[in-house]
Amino acid sequence: MINGTWNGFRELVLVDKSEVCPGIISFYFKSKDGGKLAKHTAGQFLPFKIKTDNPKYKDVIRTYSLSMFPNDELYRISVKKIDGGLISTYLHENLNIGDSIEAMIPTGLFTINNGSKNIPLVLISAGIGITPLLSMLYEESATRNNIQFIQAVQNSSIHPFKEDIDAIAKSRGIKNTIFYSNPLENDKLGIDYDYTGYVSKEYLKDNVDLNSDFYFCGPPPFMKALENSLLELGVPSDRIHYELFSNN
Repeated sequence: MINGTWNGFRELVLVDKSEVCPGIISFYFKSKDGGKLAKHTAGQFLPFKIKTDNPKYKDVIRTYSLSMFPNDELYRISVKKIDGGLISTYLHENLNIGDSIEAMIPTGLFTINNGSKNIPLVLISAGIGITPLLSMLYEESATRNNIQFIQAVQNSSIHPFKEDIDAIAKSRGIKNTIFYSNPLENDKLGIDYDYTGYVSKEYLKDNVDLNSDFYFCGPPPFMKALENSLLELGVPSDRIHYELFSNN
């Protein structure tokens, strides 16, 4: 292996797991052989299969976005348990510390254009679509602060990585905006979240620098609506980037 890279599948061992919020768990992996990992590019995903002889799961490959600062020691994926989902259910209910998966090298083209540091960056997530954008925020905020992060979730009970994003935003002077589509009675507008409802065309027009690069991830209807709004507001298509995904 050169610089931690490898061909085919490599065995990774689960070294930790933690609940992010109800229904979402983060899984932390290191290489089974103790060697370095390939440093992923923020926004990429990890293709892997469960290490098992059970024919129900054997050779079933899934891809989950890496949700942490790129490094060569540790991988983190953060997985939402989907009702009836084959692999997400297995990970939540059956994968324990010390168990292994077989992973390919991180891949994917949903990554930041490295030549655009002077162009403002807008990251918009909905639900578990936060995972690639969180990795982007970790990496990009280390070298610049012309970033706006917008997160759309239902309410505080299922708000992944709120503390992480708050901490980065406060330390780096990054604008952080939260939308709750269905706030709880004890969710306080202006304290727990900034807007009720969805990320609308009107909000984008009045509150976002439309000369930015836009990266977003979430359910397909959310992304389609965002793309249409940005195009209607005159944002060039080459400034609009998103990733379609479906994990179960």
